[in-house]
Amino acid sequence: MLTSTDPPFDIAHDGDHFVQFYESDAGLTEDVGVFLLRALNAGGSAIVIATSDHLASLTSWLDARHGAATQRDKRDALILLDAHATLERFMVDGWPDEALFASTVGAVVASASCSGQPLHAFGEMVAVLCEQGLGEAALQLEELWNRLAESYRFSLFCAYPGSAFPGAEHTQLFRHICHAHKHVLPGSPLREAGNKELHLRLALAEQRARSLEDEMNRRRTAEHQRDAVLMNSPVASALLLGDKHTFQLANPRYLDLVSRDDLIGRAYLDAFPHERGGPIAAALEQVSMHGLPIVHEEYRLKDIGDGLSSRVYTLHFEPLRAASGKIDGVILSAVEVTGYVRARETLEKSRADREVLLAELHKANGAKDEFLAMLGHELRNPLAPIVSALELMALRGNDSATRERAIIQRHVDHLVHLVDDLLDVSRIIRGNIELEKQRVEVHEVVMKAVEMTTVLMEQRSHQLHVEVDHTLKCLADPMRIAQVIANLLINAAKYTEAGGEITVSAAGIDAGTMCIRVCDNGIGIAPDVLPRIFDTFYQGRQTIDRAEGGLGIGLALVKNFVKLHGGRVDATSGGPGRGSQFTIVLPRAPSDAMAGDAKTQICISPAAPVVTSPEKPGTRARQRRILLVDDNVDAADALAELLQSYGHSVRTVYDAAAALVEADTFRPAVSVLDIGLPVMDGYELARQLRARSGNWQCVLVALTGYGQKADRERSHAAGFDHHFVKPLRPADLLAVIDRLSADASCEK
Repeated sequence: MLTSTDPPFDIAHDGDHFVQFYESDAGLTEDVGVFLLRALNAGGSAIVIATSDHLASLTSWLDARHGAATQRDKRDALILLDAHATLERFMVDGWPDEALFASTVGAVVASASCSGQPLHAFGEMVAVLCEQGLGEAALQLEELWNRLAESYRFSLFCAYPGSAFPGAEHTQLFRHICHAHKHVLPGSPLREAGNKELHLRLALAEQRARSLEDEMNRRRTAEHQRDAVLMNSPVASALLLGDKHTFQLANPRYLDLVSRDDLIGRAYLDAFPHERGGPIAAALEQVSMHGLPIVHEEYRLKDIGDGLSSRVYTLHFEPLRAASGKIDGVILSAVEVTGYVRARETLEKSRADREVLLAELHKANGAKDEFLAMLGHELRNPLAPIVSALELMALRGNDSATRERAIIQRHVDHLVHLVDDLLDVSRIIRGNIELEKQRVEVHEVVMKAVEMTTVLMEQRSHQLHVEVDHTLKCLADPMRIAQVIANLLINAAKYTEAGGEITVSAAGIDAGTMCIRVCDNGIGIAPDVLPRIFDTFYQGRQTIDRAEGGLGIGLALVKNFVKLHGGRVDATSGGPGRGSQFTIVLPRAPSDAMAGDAKTQICISPAAPVVTSPEKPGTRARQRRILLVDDNVDAADALAELLQSYGHSVRTVYDAAAALVEADTFRPAVSVLDIGLPVMDGYELARQLRARSGNWQCVLVALTGYGQKADRERSHAAGFDHHFVKPLRPADLLAVIDRLSADASCEK
């Protein structure tokens, strides 16, 4: 028989429902063990519904107090149940089901109380529910125990750990739990204290309660201030509490933002079910779970007004923490950035449009350059037969047409010059200009430029003065520098009235630089024209008859060629009617030093134009077999007639296929091939002719509209011996023919 044990407290009588809030498991085990033994020692029963840890500690306590054998004798009177497993039998969706509770726990109580002997029950299922955050469910379970006590007589001991109610926010639940029991038992420290100690503890508890009340008041004040700030915030703000993110507060701006006025007390997803799985719901979950703030950039919300445009906001999610550090809720604020986003999008669109426009302009510019290059090339083709025809007219010795031939020759030369300028400016724009720099005698390139412009000077009866320091040298492309000076002389000649004076001079500036000047007493340059005078295709104001003519590219070429040489060019003028001066500054050759003032001074006075006649036929040493291939029939026939007039044997064909057939039988010593042939171009034709002429010597001459270094290199790679640019000067081709070896001659 179990020995009697004094009760640990005086109110544990049958039918009592009491609660104890404990601080240590050891103290709880002692109190519960004594409570259970009172019923067992009186011949009654005991029910324990506890966690596995507490079940094990109670069993050990009872065994230690009365022995395992005694306990085995009472095992039918002691009922041990796991709290978690028992809860699973009657909890439905987080709430205790009354019918299931009656059929499970109620059935156990009914069976144990049928003997009429004392029945003591200990339960901590309510404590488990509180630990899971289901405080309301715990209160409902307490109510179910009370209803069960109306049908069966038993004493119920409930226990909650004091740590389950750490903060002021748990005060209301704590009060409800206390009211659900008949008695609230003090812990063992208070029960064991004497009167003096008890009074001291009570006084300290009262002081602590007042402190807590004061702290709660301060927190309520802070919460009110926080709520006031949120309500009056200039940005849309809302406060959402709990795991379901229930709206505790939403200021007017937030309500206007979402066009709602029924949010308070509603969970976010209940109010906005369409947001399930969206960015706001995800951010609320993340902040509640991890306690870290989140910023969601550029959240777009359709404008309620038209349903088409959208407003753009930056959403801020800030965690709201309790004193314990637990995340109680989230403060959501929305800052409108519609203006900024639209401005940025407009800027991005403008940039994209600009890129498209630049691409189109680049494409159009490229097409223009290609057109200019093709135009220059195509303009050369009709010049070829004109030049050949002029040569034939001179050979026929019709002196009555001398003046007419001179006019045609002068304008052909002018047209060739224009075409050359047009091609040069196109190459410069495309970056295809290549300079062949060498040490140059400056007076030689000046005289070359003078020679190139003599006809124009004579035509307009200008006096040209040349003053050049013959010791000057520079590192330059002689052809291009001569072209630069010639363009300046031509410009001066065009804009100086007949009989005017033009001076070209060259002198050193210092040990490293030199200058070339072209001055005239012509019509001058207006101040508003000077800044643009070197722009491509720019021309000053002209009369309707365009007496000066030109394309507006000569000075642009001057500027670009000088720049490519590392120099600069400037233009000055006293104004309209006061002449102009162009100054080119170039670096001197590295070893070129100031060598004194030795100058070459020349004055070229107006003279009547001289038309030279070509060399008469029959003065050449040998006759040659010559094959002409050109799809321009006029050009091919005119050149063939000219060569035949010099006694050469000429065959003319107009396509590559016919040329191959003719070459096999004619075995030419010279083949003049146009590059731009249809079907098979001149490069491929040259390669095939070179392969077939193994048994006889054949000089291949390329005839093309392109004369850049790369074009000449391509001709050489294809097997050409010479490269001529249209229009072909017959004298150049005749010189090539005369240099052939004797074994290439025709038998007379």
